[in-house]
Amino acid sequence: MFLPLTGLALLVFAIALGFIKKINVGLVAIACAFILALLGGIPTATVFAGFPTKLFLTILGTMYFFCLLQENKTLELLSQKIVSPFRDHPFWIPIVIFVVSYILSAAGPGAISVQAVMVLFAMSLATQVHIPAELLAAMAVFGSAGGTASPIALAGIIVTDLTANMNLPGAPLKVFYAVSAVHVVAGILFYLGLGGYKIKLDRSLDLGRLPSFNRNQKLSLVAGIFLFILVIGLRLDIGLTCFVLALGLALAGAADATKAFTLLPWNVLLLICGVNVLMNVISATGGIKLFAAALAQLMTPGTASALMAATAGCMSWFSSAHGVVLPALIPTVNAIAAQVGPGTNPVELIAAIVAAANIGGLGPMTTGGSLLMAAYVQSTHPDASAQHAMFLRQFFLSMLSVLVVVVFAFLGGFVPFCR
Repeated sequence: MFLPLTGLALLVFAIALGFIKKINVGLVAIACAFILALLGGIPTATVFAGFPTKLFLTILGTMYFFCLLQENKTLELLSQKIVSPFRDHPFWIPIVIFVVSYILSAAGPGAISVQAVMVLFAMSLATQVHIPAELLAAMAVFGSAGGTASPIALAGIIVTDLTANMNLPGAPLKVFYAVSAVHVVAGILFYLGLGGYKIKLDRSLDLGRLPSFNRNQKLSLVAGIFLFILVIGLRLDIGLTCFVLALGLALAGAADATKAFTLLPWNVLLLICGVNVLMNVISATGGIKLFAAALAQLMTPGTASALMAATAGCMSWFSSAHGVVLPALIPTVNAIAAQVGPGTNPVELIAAIVAAANIGGLGPMTTGGSLLMAAYVQSTHPDASAQHAMFLRQFFLSMLSVLVVVVFAFLGGFVPFCR
């Protein structure tokens, strides 16, 4: 009992220390994994075996390819061109931002890369039209968070990797459909609640004279089409395919490869890999089974997915959804489902985890929320009190978004998608 409890305590310690001291949780997790291995007499080889090499290369290749498209402004111009036709009907703009964010995210970049573009773009639009900044930000966050569960996007890749040996056939696609559904519901509720249907333009949007795609952007779009064909049509590995396409774009001079390299979310990569290392050692000590048993004691088949959603959502406010929440909670679902009893679907629990962890991205301490705060300060130059008020509004909206997932799960919303 000592080692499993110690492992779980070290996981909590790593997350708390990273949050309080602003240290990458992945770094702390690797150190904690070694300490736990020493305490338990576990071979160092077990620590190294926990590094998710395939997942690392998959995410690195995917992110680098789309960083090239971000660096040469292909994603930004594509987003503007899609939104432009609706400048005379502004009530469509939040919906379009949601749809564009969703499609771009599901196509491969995932929530982090898309939010880096769409949240900033949404805030820019908010300064030009009479639209609450929170509404456009929510649409960008919800759209990108819903799309990131795609099997070829960031969260979907993580789900595929973590469920590979869990005997859950078809889980990645089922989770994608379920996560997409709850984000659409959240988007509709926020659109109505924040008055998206009655917005009006303050002045004409400067979207009518957008430039044409230049040579580099056209090459990037062609590479994106090839990515779809090779990954979806020919079933090639998404990460390795992205490395080849990225090399082609770099050799063609379609983007600055060095600048794109600096755009890579290295902190997130380190988070994901570091926590995976620690979770592997915790699993070896029986910590995952202990945590699953504790959660199972609180659950019934009717409340299991809702409680998992609440747990994942709360964790996401203070730690990375992809780097901490998914690797920490997804490995527990089979054990929880077995202990809660018949009628508990582990795929449904995974969908609840992924949905709640990603939808909390409005929180001011998350990646998307931080981008929103930075864009808000940059565009409006608020005083300290206004910044504090914005911080509180973001956190409140993030709580509401997680509550949507919890209620959705409690009402059985995930069930039709996860059978």
